[in-house]
Amino acid sequence: EMVKSVNDAASDTCPRLGWWRWLFLGVFVFGGASVWGHPDGGYPRLLGMNIGAKNYGDATYQPQLARLDAVILGFYPGWGQGTGSNPIRQVVQALKRINPKLLVGQYTIVTEAYERTGAKDADRDKTVVLDQQGWWLKTADGRKVQWTDVYGAWDVNITEWTKPDGMRRRYPEWLADRDYKTYFLAVPEFDIWFFDGVSERPYTKVADWTVDRVNDSNADPRIAAAFRRGHAREWSRARSVSSRLTLMGNVDNDLSFTEYAGRLQGAFLEALMGKPWSLESWGGWDKMMARYRGALKNVSSPRIVGFNIWGDPADYRLARYGLTSCLLEDAYFSFTDKVRGYSSVPWFDEYDVNLGKPTEVPQRIAWRDGVYRRLFEKGMILVNPTGQTRTVDLPSGYRRIVGRQAAVPNYGQV
Repeated sequence: EMVKSVNDAASDTCPRLGWWRWLFLGVFVFGGASVWGHPDGGYPRLLGMNIGAKNYGDATYQPQLARLDAVILGFYPGWGQGTGSNPIRQVVQALKRINPKLLVGQYTIVTEAYERTGAKDADRDKTVVLDQQGWWLKTADGRKVQWTDVYGAWDVNITEWTKPDGMRRRYPEWLADRDYKTYFLAVPEFDIWFFDGVSERPYTKVADWTVDRVNDSNADPRIAAAFRRGHAREWSRARSVSSRLTLMGNVDNDLSFTEYAGRLQGAFLEALMGKPWSLESWGGWDKMMARYRGALKNVSSPRIVGFNIWGDPADYRLARYGLTSCLLEDAYFSFTDKVRGYSSVPWFDEYDVNLGKPTEVPQRIAWRDGVYRRLFEKGMILVNPTGQTRTVDLPSGYRRIVGRQAAVPNYGQV
């Protein structure tokens, strides 16, 4: 995996660092640490994608989750059965007792479903309705399709070419009704309704989307637009049943399409760094930042955007490179352990430092010699995306943070 290694250049080669303020790899701060988050709404803001391991009732896992500012969980119908009258709600309430400001979301997905017919299968109701209504995505010869066999799920046709049910619903509306009753009505403490698979076009390259026994290409603009309208219909239904929840999508685009623009209040930018297919890996830092800024522009308030990267939790340079890039704008930073996936809460020294709030707008032009800077109430951040070592002079009043993980550069030097 390709990872930028220039991230420390700004901090490692800065010759003049003054007193009282703290520096972490291009971030300089004068704030203290807190047990969870930053009570004054300071930065950095952190988001956890924790839809993997379902041990949400674990008394050691809950405090880790509650250290974040926002977290997406992946419950399923019947989770925790036998442990209480409403075990999912009990977990969400427990997290909010630890951190009353924590935003908690629940994962959902409309574009695919498992084929489960057992009486005790959690998602059996999805399989039943997909079979009954004929809403599975199929090829012209009637075979169900998978965009990938990694997860064992099958694709769903979410377009208007499918037939509605007796209540004039197609699968996007049916699923929104079902998920609202299953999760959000039963757990009013949820803050975020998370929608996976919000892509520019279907990932399945060929299928009979128009249900006329003729295969269609996902590159056909008609198919792509109909696919996006399917997502938008689910969001509209979700908004009609709940006006308070933040609607957030896992997006592979900047949401500028007519069907998407302004319809969500949040976006998760999965693996912007750290994977071979990451935008930073194949397109570079500028393209990644353009996607990031576009997503922020095309969601509506409260604009909860997650800037996610994958890597080794011991790769502190990568973590700082991602964090400082994120802090040039106003997203929530999210780091995923490349081995454990969405099942842990990696933590870095920089998370415990409270930068306070930004004192200037997001920075989109390099400050000096290709190095970007942004100022906060209690410090500043620097990021060097140039691929070369840069030396910059800083005003007096800054020092590096004192960290436990990386002796260099987090050793408190003035």
